[in-house]
Amino acid sequence: MKYSKLVTLFFIGLFYSANAQHASDEIFMTNGETIAVKVLKVEPNTVTYTYLGEDLENVVEKETVSKIIFKSGREQLFSQENTGRQSISPNFEYPTMKGNEGAILPFEFVFDGTEAPEEGFEAQEYYYHNLMRKPERNTITYQDVEITLKRLREVGITKANDLRNYEMTEIAKIVGAGILVTGKITVDYRSTTSSSSGSSTTRVDTKKKKVKTYSSDYSRSMDEFDTKVLFKIYDKNGNKIVDVNRVPFMATTRDNYVTALNYLMKRTPYYQK
Repeated sequence: MKYSKLVTLFFIGLFYSANAQHASDEIFMTNGETIAVKVLKVEPNTVTYTYLGEDLENVVEKETVSKIIFKSGREQLFSQENTGRQSISPNFEYPTMKGNEGAILPFEFVFDGTEAPEEGFEAQEYYYHNLMRKPERNTITYQDVEITLKRLREVGITKANDLRNYEMTEIAKIVGAGILVTGKITVDYRSTTSSSSGSSTTRVDTKKKKVKTYSSDYSRSMDEFDTKVLFKIYDKNGNKIVDVNRVPFMATTRDNYVTALNYLMKRTPYYQK
């Protein structure tokens, strides 16, 4: 009897040992996806892993990971340590969803590698007011930008980077609009070019029999910037409708991005020329 129990325990042990050897780490993404992998590194901003049976290393931003359950059973949470997301108050009243209304969200703005949220708000306002210049050309209505900002602030979203902590389906519910316009503007100072020119004028005084020459010099300097606009439009279900990049030609001012926004605005599905 004792011998049969020992044999049974032995095979049970082999079974669990074999399963443990084939177990994998699991990464739980913030979008609800779960992937079975082998985690190689967890760094301050990224997680590096390989798929089972593969050697190719993959890297994912840590802010998109909610937790990892390692094959040892240890669980590591990321959602709280990586995001400044606030819990939405139970007193917050979600507005009525208007599926055919657009909301212009704050744009992320980065100048020379530094976040510049105020300029992101300026880009948001520019895009909205540019749409309102000829509202008859819009095929949908647009929410007043002040209403959009007010609703975002009520849930703790005070700048564009805060939007990263939410799915677009959640943002659509928060602002009550079925079409969401957003993007990222990156501006880097490149150089300053200088040019100069001169001219001279000669005048003859016949009475005094004198000749006078007047000369003037002009100099001009011009800054140059590398500007890139990433432009996206989502529907209320989080589906990406537009996802394009635009680089303005000859960006000589910090706000030259407006030419790209104007170009992109006229080529969305919601604007008719």
